[in-house]
Amino acid sequence: MTDRTKAPAIKPFEGVRLDFPDTRYLSNGIPIQIINQGSDEVNRLSLYVRGGIVDEDYPLQSMLTSAILVDGSSDYTSSQIAQCLDFNGAWKAVQSYDDWTEISFWSLNEHFDKTLDILSSCLKSPTFDADVFGLLQRRHASNSATQHKRGKYLASMALMNMLYGPNHPLSRDVTPDDIMKQTPSQARDFYLRFFKPCGMRIVLAGCVTDEMFSMTDAALGAMHMDGTVPSLYDWSAYRPPESSQLVIVDKPDAVQASIAMAIPAIKRQHPDYIKLRVLITLLGGYFGSRLMSNVREDKGYTYGISAMLAGRKQSGYIGISTECELVHTKPLIDEVKHEMRRLREELVSEAELGIVRQNMISDLVKTLDTPFNVATYVASTITFGVYPEYFNEQVEQIMAITPVDVQLMAQRYLNDDKLLTAIAAPKDSINLE
Repeated sequence: MTDRTKAPAIKPFEGVRLDFPDTRYLSNGIPIQIINQGSDEVNRLSLYVRGGIVDEDYPLQSMLTSAILVDGSSDYTSSQIAQCLDFNGAWKAVQSYDDWTEISFWSLNEHFDKTLDILSSCLKSPTFDADVFGLLQRRHASNSATQHKRGKYLASMALMNMLYGPNHPLSRDVTPDDIMKQTPSQARDFYLRFFKPCGMRIVLAGCVTDEMFSMTDAALGAMHMDGTVPSLYDWSAYRPPESSQLVIVDKPDAVQASIAMAIPAIKRQHPDYIKLRVLITLLGGYFGSRLMSNVREDKGYTYGISAMLAGRKQSGYIGISTECELVHTKPLIDEVKHEMRRLREELVSEAELGIVRQNMISDLVKTLDTPFNVATYVASTITFGVYPEYFNEQVEQIMAITPVDVQLMAQRYLNDDKLLTAIAAPKDSINLE
């Protein structure tokens, strides 16, 4: 009988490894990666199209295009698509990334043919119905209006403006008016420019059968592979900021300050990236982190504070976000700088680093938990420029990192002189002197 008065022994994870799936090809050359795992007869078919936020001529163009695209075709009306998916226990979702757009369908294997037919029909002959487009516009405009009332959003947009500059697509503040000015013809233009088989990738996950691959090939592999893949956004003019900046966004009705901070960092492919991730996890990437222990548990300035490393294909930054009472704004920022300074000047203990290792490996194990989680990681090689062996290199480097490595990363990247800070709060209530 188990003795429940004693805590179970803690053992390190072993054999944490991802075998990256081979790339196959449909008859017309579209690459497809299949994650065939599990016994539950469910699946997720995700289509990735080269064209995203940085390629937009109008705000939210990629998102609205992908949403209206799968909401009506020459074979299916919007209501027929909704009824078919609902009746068969399936659903769909769209997502825009920097330079890719994702369309995903989840379904039971027995109804895979129905969801696949909807996707195929919408790709080949979308209708861009004006009434349906109007519904999508109003929904996104309503969400945007809600976002603009939140201090956290206002601070994050001000931070993006500092990071990328006022004219960069990634710093664009999309307002409800911007969304309502869109037209179905603009969505069609984006579709004609980017939704070409030569710029598509597919990730199919779940209990995948040979028949499902054949069905996918018959439906999507028959599309004509004409045209050329659109050129990538030109990042050559981008220069990350070299000095610290502070912006206060006046939000007179705010009862607390929303704080967003960032330090320009490195791209995901950089050899320091994984070690820097360990450092940022230690700083503020889990509940027992330095920032949580100090700012929340010890000082009581905030309910929560987090740090993360955002690695894009062409840029990267260390981000810190939190909210606090107005009177605690300056002390909180001072403590963030204090914790960064400690990491630069003092070696972390092996015990603390061991906890961070275990936490990070636990998160990596979750990536292997379901075929859909694995598929999300595989898709990150498309959307974020992650390389296939990145997962296994993470495991190796996390387990091998030393306190000296962590301090070196802090000295190299936790630079106060490049700290960008955005605060959304009543302007006359903030005193940082």
